Amino acid sequence: MKVTLNFASRRYVNRRALNQLGILLSLLLLGVLIFQVSGYLQSRDQLRQYAKNLAELRQEHQQLLGKTPQNVSSALVEEQAVELQQAEALLKRDAFRWTALFDRMEKRLPSGVSITGFSPDYKTQSLELSGLARDLSGLQNLLNNLHKDSFDQVFLQNQNQVKVSDGQGGEVLALGFNVKLEGVF
Repeated sequence: MKVTLNFASRRYVNRRALNQLGILLSLLLLGVLIFQVSGYLQSRDQLRQYAKNLAELRQEHQQLLGKTPQNVSSALVEEQAVELQQAEALLKRDAFRWTALFDRMEKRLPSGVSITGFSPDYKTQSLELSGLARDLSGLQNLLNNLHKDSFDQVFLQNQNQVKVSDGQGGEVLALGFNVKLEGVF
């Protein structure tokens, strides 16, 4: 081996190794570029697919909800508020359990007194009872029992003497009355 390098003249560069290194780096950069472009294309296709799926879901959502107005006016809001109040009133009426009230009345009803009618007033949350009592003490016992219950107010609105059938073809005098109960519902 003959080494004749002159360090004062030009430098020795292994051009073959340098060219191979350049080709290797170029191939590596080309591989990275191909990987990046394929990733971009896949992402773009996936984004298009997501957009298509989102459009289909929105269409299905609109079909489930029906046509909704784009602009909501104050008149529409007021109309819906009125409908909501009517629905709430109906639900309150339906939620009241008459059987529970009848059980309470049955427990408070003394002997010799019978209830002949119920007239509810949902707006004032009151109930008007009409009935018959054999005598004044029976009516007084009913009023006392009703005052002991959880009603807000109990008012005797009127009483009068009426003739009722005794079941044997005769007539007997009794007291007819109307009582208003507030705070029932």
